[in-house]
Amino acid sequence: MPKMPWHGSIPPASATESPASQLGEAPDSEPRHVLTQTPVPGGSSPTSGWRGILPHEWVFGAFLAILAVRLTLAGGAALAWSCVFWTCLLGSVAVIAWARRKPSPFRWRIRLLYYPAAMGISFYAMEPALPLLRPKVDDLLLAWDRALLGETPAVTWERWLHPWLVDLAMAGYLFFFYYLIASPAWYAIRDLPRFRQCIVGLFTLYGLGFLGYTLLPAGGPHRYLEFSRPLEGVWLLPLTLDLVNEGSNCVDVFPSIHFAATLYLLLFDWRHHRRHFLWACGPCLVLWFSTLYLRFHYFVDLLAGLGIAILGWWVARAYADSRLEQALQAETAALQRQRSNNLGRD
Repeated sequence: MPKMPWHGSIPPASATESPASQLGEAPDSEPRHVLTQTPVPGGSSPTSGWRGILPHEWVFGAFLAILAVRLTLAGGAALAWSCVFWTCLLGSVAVIAWARRKPSPFRWRIRLLYYPAAMGISFYAMEPALPLLRPKVDDLLLAWDRALLGETPAVTWERWLHPWLVDLAMAGYLFFFYYLIASPAWYAIRDLPRFRQCIVGLFTLYGLGFLGYTLLPAGGPHRYLEFSRPLEGVWLLPLTLDLVNEGSNCVDVFPSIHFAATLYLLLFDWRHHRRHFLWACGPCLVLWFSTLYLRFHYFVDLLAGLGIAILGWWVARAYADSRLEQALQAETAALQRQRSNNLGRD
């Protein structure tokens, strides 16, 4: 496989203090490595120019650019909605440039947290924008399910609807919102390099997932199909189902990011925060079951989610071992040492 601009080999381990400890970050269970500015051909730094752009910034930026161009070319009302995605793209460029001027831990966290903000804006902007480009394709996704399974699980499992199980499934589905925030937040507070690596894989996954929404927009079985039995819960489903449906953008089906993001975070936590992995594993299994049982997704949505989760995990692993990540850690550590020396002189 060809090397990406941010890929490289890791230098040998050393007994010297790691940059994470110099930054006040919590020690990781894995051994740290000495990080030095490794020169690249031509004598430039691995963090200079386009080499310093992180993988997820390329991927999520590509999603924004592709959709903005499609809406611009469509004209009319679509042209107006393209401004949202152009603005998000220009915002990412501005935040990257601002953070690179003085790569402090604070600026790094702002740079990384820009993407959750851009994700939220673009997610809801897709609801009015995508119908201007193409109709929904629920019929295609349903046909794929029937070709693979005979019938989509939302219909097959209708005979096993029980109010207590429906409430349990909804509790699992809502766990997504906790885990999506809590897992990255743990790294954001304790370990900046791990937070950067987590965001790289997670928003590579999101960029690919959102691109899937634009290519195959669909509303899901609960909107497309008619069922002989409605969903009935004891108390949790009646309280939350309308909120969940209103929080959707009505095109967020293929691939299932509920499945993909939680699988990716489980893999990341399994490697870097095993206690959180062990605690979250059970609720995530209920969550995955709920995506089908509560009629939000087709089975093929989860298959596509599996693909982008594995790709996001591979990108995060490759980036963690890359020359770019080594150079960024060394750069931040050097800035912290310089600040400490300046304070000592004062």
